[in-house]
Amino acid sequence: MRVVVFLDLDGTVFQTRPKCPPGEPVRPAARARDGSPLSFITDRQRAVFDLLNRGTVIPTTARSLDAFRRVDLPFAHAAVLDFGGVVLAPGGTLDEAWDAVIRPQLRDTAADLESARSAAEAASARLGLGLTARVIRDFDLPLYLVVKHPGGDATRLAPVRDELRAAADGRFELHLNDNNLSLVPACLGKERAVRHVLDTYFADEPVATIGVGDGFSDAAFLTACDFAAVPRVGQLADRLRGEA
Repeated sequence: MRVVVFLDLDGTVFQTRPKCPPGEPVRPAARARDGSPLSFITDRQRAVFDLLNRGTVIPTTARSLDAFRRVDLPFAHAAVLDFGGVVLAPGGTLDEAWDAVIRPQLRDTAADLESARSAAEAASARLGLGLTARVIRDFDLPLYLVVKHPGGDATRLAPVRDELRAAADGRFELHLNDNNLSLVPACLGKERAVRHVLDTYFADEPVATIGVGDGFSDAAFLTACDFAAVPRVGQLADRLRGEA
């Protein structure tokens, strides 16, 4: 029986240098836009990745297409990007059937995402937080808003999160994981895209599924799989230990 692994990336199989365990050997796993190393994988993470890669690994990530292409790990099948807003078919082309489902649902959220971006920038300026805010777009589609601190000071995101709660208004979900604050249309969701991938590419054969992820935004797709795993460091592990 084929084993299909839906694998979150950032915080699960690699992370930025400051988040790497002290003293552990690491190697580059993802690059910045200028080509310099940005995220790193430890030997233990690479060993687990290689083990999972004996099955069929489906990256299941919030990364955009551009950011996903800068990941230096081998993937050979479909991919779930942009919190489930984009599915790539095997071979890397856009899954047009999924796009036809998602695109109409996002038409009414574009203006709200831009308004939320302006509100986040205004709050950052008013409070002297120094944050950046941008709407992530793929395939000419505005997908979600992400707010970050360029220096990695995640504590500065909390005031903007409080401001954006009003913008969520049931039609959006707020995800805060370390230095990433995301406002995501409720019509998206990694779990919906995972079900589409299973129904589209694996419907003709029995499969066992494993979900692997670190953050609260991964929980829904993990529970859609037969088995779930979380790294020792992350929001879900903290919750399991009663620390979050």
